[in-house]
Amino acid sequence: MRVRLLLFISVMLVAVVTLFLLLLATDTALSVWQRLSEAPLWLQIAYTLVLLLISSATLWLSWRWLRPVAKKMPNENQSLDPHSLQADLLESANAGVDVSAAFEEIKEQQRRKQSGEVFIAIFGEISTGKSSLVRALLPKADMQTDPRGGTTQSISHYRWQAGSGDSVIIADLPGFNLENNPKILEEARRAHLVVFLCDSDITRSQMSQLESLLSIQKPLLVALNKVDQFTGKEAQSIARNISQRISINRDDIVFIQTGGHEEVIKLLSDGGEEIIEQDRKQDIEPLRGALQRKLDSNHELMEQLRDTSVLLLAAEKLEQARDVHRQQQAAELVQAYSKRAVVGALAAVAPGSDLIIQGLLATRLIKALCEVYGVSVKEVEIESFLRLAGGKVKKLTAITLAIIGNALKAFPGIGTLTGGLIHAIAYGMIFDSLGRAAAETLASRGELRAYPAAKAFEEILSDNFETGAIRFAKLALAEKGKDERP
Repeated sequence: MRVRLLLFISVMLVAVVTLFLLLLATDTALSVWQRLSEAPLWLQIAYTLVLLLISSATLWLSWRWLRPVAKKMPNENQSLDPHSLQADLLESANAGVDVSAAFEEIKEQQRRKQSGEVFIAIFGEISTGKSSLVRALLPKADMQTDPRGGTTQSISHYRWQAGSGDSVIIADLPGFNLENNPKILEEARRAHLVVFLCDSDITRSQMSQLESLLSIQKPLLVALNKVDQFTGKEAQSIARNISQRISINRDDIVFIQTGGHEEVIKLLSDGGEEIIEQDRKQDIEPLRGALQRKLDSNHELMEQLRDTSVLLLAAEKLEQARDVHRQQQAAELVQAYSKRAVVGALAAVAPGSDLIIQGLLATRLIKALCEVYGVSVKEVEIESFLRLAGGKVKKLTAITLAIIGNALKAFPGIGTLTGGLIHAIAYGMIFDSLGRAAAETLASRGELRAYPAAKAFEEILSDNFETGAIRFAKLALAEKGKDERP
């Protein structure tokens, strides 16, 4: 009852104070408005401009401070060509980056270019008839189809001799979402031409996959399979709808029948039912004609688009390798400085000297991480981040010390718990979270942003209380043991 009464009184006091402040602000605003209305016009305009300037500056600074910043790719503003990419590969390799994935991509591009073959990637979700389509194009190909769907589990390549004499390699891609299997999209990017196969009007899921394929900027054909399920009017309506939704030329949408097999229910004379498998009608000539039209009219353009796409793919793999290398370097730095923080706390000989040691270490850690990520940073930005992080630490001090105390109970026989030991464990946890937060911010934003980094620091520290306490308790006790040995 007493708690409820105190709560009621607190709510009433807050309401009264809020109402008083609101009335005071209203009175002040009305007073200013009245005086302005009596002032000269130039003063009214000047006052209004000052208010607008202050408001705009406040909004801009808030947006600049809080907005997420997309990470910039190193080659984003550079012309992409084989020579500059090879120079980047050599420079990265000398720096210890694993460039094998990017290098293999360039080797594969050169091999395909020298072969003179045209690569076509066939994409579609499960049971749309991809394998049956390849079988229709290549009757003698060794393939496996299954009416239950999902037979194709890996990328397979088959050769087809086009009517123009072009040697065509067809890539049969697994029927999975692009987000779940990036290898599928990579193979589409290596191809000259993409065929998107579906068996009805495009669903929301298929639309998302098709938009991903369109984003790689390759010549693309949409093939509507099992056209015998629709009337001519229905098929034309579906094609028109697809053309409008994805902004693709109507001529690039064809209707086919890949054949294959289907399961049907047969009614028996005794009233029973029997499931039988039968062949489907086959008609892929519209697709053959569309493919030949693309090969005849856009061969040089397709070659250029393929080269650009593969170079971009190799550049992306190089950047991914650089990211991994930077993450490894950052992790090593965070581990090293966290250990130094533990040792520094144990070595503190006077009250407050540990704060000086840790302050210097924290600044050096942030500077070292910025060098790893190639980010120029000012002292004031580092100080701002460390100050905000320090405020977060003060809020969590009681919880941190309590968890450290529980962690030390797992190590019997350690004797009296000195303040230096507890501080050493706390500093290890703080530096670990501090470094990881800074590295995370630098990697995602391309710059050190104090507020987001401090927010990340608080989350990382809170999420790793117990595991961090035990890990740094082991480290602190091991270092303490070294000092106590004769």
